[in-house]
Amino acid sequence: MRKPRETLVVAALMLLLAVAVYLPVFTSSRLPGGQLSDTVHQGYPFLAFAESSLRQGRLPLWNPFIFGGVPFYASFSAPVFYPLRGLPLLLLGTEASVRFLFPVHMFLAGLFTWLFLRASGVSGPGRLAGAAAYALGAWANTLFYAGHGSKIICWALAPLLLYAVKRWADTRRPKWIGLGALAVGMQGLSSHPQMMLYSGIMAGVLALWLLRRPGTWVSGIAGPGAMVVLGILTAAVQLYPGYLFSRHSSRGEGLDPAAAASYSMPPEESLAMILPSAFGLRHGFPDSSISGVPVYFGRLGLRLSSEFTGVAVFILALAGLAAGADRRLRGALITLAILGTLVSWGGYTGLFGLLYRFVPIFRQIRAPHMAAFITTSSLALATGFGFDAVFSGNASRRHAAVIAGAAALFLVLVPLAEPLSRALQNSWWTRMGVPGGRGFEGIVRHRAELLRGDLLRAFLSSAGLLALLAGVRRLRLGTIPAAAGVVLITALELVPFNRSFQVYLNRTSVESLHPADPGLESMAGSGRVFPGGNDLIPLGIRSVGGYHAAKPALVDSMMEIMARPDPETVYQFAVSVFSLPEGVFPWEEFRAAVGGESPRLPSAPMPRAFIPSQPVSGGPARGFDAISRGLNPMTISVIDAPAGEIPLVCSGRAEIILDEPEEVVVRVSTGSPAVLVLADTWYPRWRAEVNGAPTEVLRANGWMRSVLIPSGESTVRFHYDGSDVKAGMLVSLAAATAAILMAVLPGRKRRVG
Repeated sequence: MRKPRETLVVAALMLLLAVAVYLPVFTSSRLPGGQLSDTVHQGYPFLAFAESSLRQGRLPLWNPFIFGGVPFYASFSAPVFYPLRGLPLLLLGTEASVRFLFPVHMFLAGLFTWLFLRASGVSGPGRLAGAAAYALGAWANTLFYAGHGSKIICWALAPLLLYAVKRWADTRRPKWIGLGALAVGMQGLSSHPQMMLYSGIMAGVLALWLLRRPGTWVSGIAGPGAMVVLGILTAAVQLYPGYLFSRHSSRGEGLDPAAAASYSMPPEESLAMILPSAFGLRHGFPDSSISGVPVYFGRLGLRLSSEFTGVAVFILALAGLAAGADRRLRGALITLAILGTLVSWGGYTGLFGLLYRFVPIFRQIRAPHMAAFITTSSLALATGFGFDAVFSGNASRRHAAVIAGAAALFLVLVPLAEPLSRALQNSWWTRMGVPGGRGFEGIVRHRAELLRGDLLRAFLSSAGLLALLAGVRRLRLGTIPAAAGVVLITALELVPFNRSFQVYLNRTSVESLHPADPGLESMAGSGRVFPGGNDLIPLGIRSVGGYHAAKPALVDSMMEIMARPDPETVYQFAVSVFSLPEGVFPWEEFRAAVGGESPRLPSAPMPRAFIPSQPVSGGPARGFDAISRGLNPMTISVIDAPAGEIPLVCSGRAEIILDEPEEVVVRVSTGSPAVLVLADTWYPRWRAEVNGAPTEVLRANGWMRSVLIPSGESTVRFHYDGSDVKAGMLVSLAAATAAILMAVLPGRKRRVG
């Protein structure tokens, strides 16, 4: 088959598979996402805020609507420079950018896998089977359930990076450095450094295995190394601000070992690659429980996706790893499969402890189970090699015997599903205090049915594979029909399974999901809702609370204080509206309800901008201690500055006259030098000017911003410094230009022998 024709066939197949998996995306107007998913509680509000900012012609650097304000762009919350996120967001809106992200990247993943397998010498039918195996894999496609779009972007681009490494190893042409750098750069712009790290590990292992002679090691490693460095520079517009932010995040000093190892994959749950329901399915959502009992009963804690590869894929992958034609590629994929598995087991093995101790980045990431991405990707890529090994003209009877043995084993286990299920989950019942699951027979039977379905599907898939092999060996079926059969079996295994993780809301737009509430907006004014949350972001209403996976470390201290149901403490966060189970109450009504119990509670909410009457010198720890004890910041504010620089007594008025996310202007009137406090979250990238002259932004009361002001009338302008983004943009433009030129310009071709 000619390459252009084959390319069209593969593209058509990938498009067909993407539509099959994500058919509801194209046929329903309902919003993707479960009621408790990250899509709903973080994705839509954050993307809606990013879209609004872009349409106003500005980059969303700061989110003022949760936690008194948090860095937004630098915390990897707005990956607007990744083209397939930013452009749909700006041109088509938030809903479309969420809706089509997964099918588009599934399509690209299949094409990039086909390129890698073609460069690796896999036959046309083999690379067709391998591309389908990778594209249909459950690891990425079931992430649709939780809404982790940045992960599927990195997953889709990983085969392109491996393709560039393979072509560099074969030719040493600079164009492959450029292509690999673009793959790394796009991963960096997608805003998931952990997945970017895992992709880099895959590229590094492959490069080491592809070195043909010891004398080529330096030049061989130079190419992939240049890809990574140039790719990081291409993504500097995102990675540089993110790096600066990381030093102030709750992970800036590194997670403790237990936190870093949290959400490790229990070793027994690697069985989910072939029996996805052996420990139940997803956990933590209403549709994943029966009478309040979760279907998932493993040790992972919160399972939102699956590592299911498909049984046909798993069998062919093992064949490829055992008998693939290229020894070096087999070695690379075996190494990656083992390494990914061990890292994903995290705290259950000693390897993660070594990584934590000697590789600093592993102290700042958690959820090592995501390294299963390396394992499942390696197995999917090995499928192409396995197809050629099993379905070639010299296919041995040993392959048939092994597949027949697997089919027989699965068939024998089908009637044993219930006792096997009970045995698997017995320790879970013991931990729950109900040994043997007494009183929960319904949930036990349901879990057994899930496992029985897995075993039956595994038998049918392996039997179908065996029938295809018999057709090739005895009926001279041909490898193209065999590849079509493998793709069909894989699709029958994985399309319904992947679709089972797709959840949709009854709403059809962000506006219908978060309808306007003029009454709440009027009550909140320039103050905040307690506790509030991300659902108020699209409405432009500030909250004390919220949900943000990445936030500054000082927010953790704030949240500890906010967690106390103490009116005097809550007062210090400029709360003007209380959202309680009984309803929403403005400050006056809330005060009337609790005033008798809180005689110190002021008659009006604390304004966001004020002049404290008695500022005192002290660091952040003293400031947090003061507000945790209920001291009124309008009376006593702890300012992080030398005592000799702070006025002893202050008085005056302050009024916010401009209130934008990245700019707040306050008009101040005072009879003597004073301190102005703005009860918005302090962060070192905030700058200030008093009457046009730059001045230092001081940290007040642990978390607020403040400045020293002269007597008289003054105008104070707080503005967020985005120079880190501008600097990163210049580097990104230069690096991306270099990478594109390297990728498209012809270079000297040299076959490495």
